[in-house]
Amino acid sequence: MRRLTLLAACVGCSAIAVAAGAGIYLYQRPNVLRVAVTSDSDDQATFAALAQEFTAAHEQIALKLVAVDTLAESARAFDDDRVDLAVVRSDVSMPVDGQTVLIMHRDAVVLIAPAQSELRSVNDLRGRKVGILKSEQAGRGANQSLLDSALAQYDVAPASVRRVPLTIEELPEALERSDVDVVLAVDAPGSPGLAEAVAAIARIGNGPPVFIPIKEAKAIASHSPNFESIEILRGAFGGAQPKPSESFETLGASTRLIAHHSLSNDVIGDLTELMLNAKPSLAAHVPIANSIEAPSTEKGAGLPVHPGALAYLGDEEQSFFDKYSDFIYIGAMLASLFGTGIAALATRFNRRQNLDLDRVLQRLLDIIKAARCAAFADELDDLERQADEILAQSLAHDWNHALSGSRLAATSLALNQARQAIAERRQSFGAAVRPSFSPRIVGE
Repeated sequence: MRRLTLLAACVGCSAIAVAAGAGIYLYQRPNVLRVAVTSDSDDQATFAALAQEFTAAHEQIALKLVAVDTLAESARAFDDDRVDLAVVRSDVSMPVDGQTVLIMHRDAVVLIAPAQSELRSVNDLRGRKVGILKSEQAGRGANQSLLDSALAQYDVAPASVRRVPLTIEELPEALERSDVDVVLAVDAPGSPGLAEAVAAIARIGNGPPVFIPIKEAKAIASHSPNFESIEILRGAFGGAQPKPSESFETLGASTRLIAHHSLSNDVIGDLTELMLNAKPSLAAHVPIANSIEAPSTEKGAGLPVHPGALAYLGDEEQSFFDKYSDFIYIGAMLASLFGTGIAALATRFNRRQNLDLDRVLQRLLDIIKAARCAAFADELDDLERQADEILAQSLAHDWNHALSGSRLAATSLALNQARQAIAERRQSFGAAVRPSFSPRIVGE
């Protein structure tokens, strides 16, 4: 029975060790997050660099990039639950249940005309030809919707403005042949593509280009959370003569990293922290990463922010004990209950052994009584055989360890008294005294 108690204790300790090992493995295993990004974009370069940095640093989060053709396809992949995260633009198929983690960059609508142009406002676009720079990432028609929103604010009929799709390579020839009067580009103010378009128009016009503001951008943004007002700072595009010469307001949209609400707040909080901490090193390799910023944490924002990002940005993250205090408390209770059960089992076995020892002592007392009252020598032989069996059992391994000092002394005294009673009774019959008993261990 002692062996059974030890076996139960060993099994229990092994189970606790296995559970602890499994818990440590699950805790340390990185969370793999699938991210939808448009192919051959600055965002893809940013996340590719992030994925490498996370892997090299053995972070608790690993990124798996899922390349798509357009921002609209990125949004569809998010809606179809094919990815955990997605890089989307707020004005292009923005998922309703997407929650912002970080703003990757803000994209501005920049209307640019050659230096000699007389165009000065959106009102002047009526009856003009607008060259819309193609954006593979935005997809066909995405940038035209921004133009339509601006035209509607100024009561300019969309049909009165001719749209001419252009690539950056086609831009110089289109301006020289007057195929377009003004160029519309949508990109982050510091992006290489937008800077290249501004430089090309400056060369064709032989002077600083004309930047047409959208002064009512804030009014447009107030009608839809998908739009926003962006300020283009003086000299944003460089040059000996600052381009633009004065800061101006224009319409824009934000490119965001969004996540599903079902993603753990802890995971999103960790991702937010890691990305913001990695921003300086990322910007050294992917300059546009310097545009990464935290979203607004104000309540009632038009585009919701993930609770995990809010917790990190608001310094409301829980400590390890705050997060797992319930599990630690429950684990301690279970361990206590398990220990109590083992102790109760051991006590039950000890009680049973004590009862067996009490029965042995009672048997020895019965043998002493029977020996003194025996009428025949054969009865004494049987009683002595019983005493021999009790002695052999007392010397067995289990009992030898279970007997306390007092019980061992009581058992020895009772055995001696039993043998003495048998010997005295045998002498009264005149029978020969039997040779002394050589005890054996039970089981040999």
